[in-house]
Amino acid sequence: MKFQYFFKNKEANFSKPLKKQVKGGTHITCEIILKKDDKYIALRRQSISGHESPPHIKNHPNGLLFFCHNLIRYGESLDKCVRRIVKQQAGVNVKKSKVVYIDSSIQSKDKQWALTLHIIAELEKIPKPGKYGNKINEVVLFTKNNIPNDFAWWNKKELKQFLKEVD
Repeated sequence: MKFQYFFKNKEANFSKPLKKQVKGGTHITCEIILKKDDKYIALRRQSISGHESPPHIKNHPNGLLFFCHNLIRYGESLDKCVRRIVKQQAGVNVKKSKVVYIDSSIQSKDKQWALTLHIIAELEKIPKPGKYGNKINEVVLFTKNNIPNDFAWWNKKELKQFLKEVD
């Protein structure tokens, strides 16, 4: 290699994927907000398959509301990633998607650097309750003006503000 960049200021530099999460590591994930026509869609369940449950899930025996969420795979295109995650977690196909926000933060629990792409995915049809990785107990449709209270990782005020800014 003729040119080699030297990282002096903790710039992003990634090696091959690891088998398990490590303290102080990095992950790239997608928070996929589902949409059909003018309605947003949330999925009521206990957790997202392969992810931890939120601490307050014990107070919600029927589950909390989630969007689709998961990690991009090494070398995977973003379009393929979104389609894969939505199909696996909601059982439906994506018509089109767009990145609306990218967040970069350090998780307090393990000092992982989380790069999160927030994506709005327009669906071909509304998902149905069933088992897609794990059980979806209910499919909830809403608008920016009637956001439900019981999301797992979002609060109503933050989600309303976010959707008004990006969509």
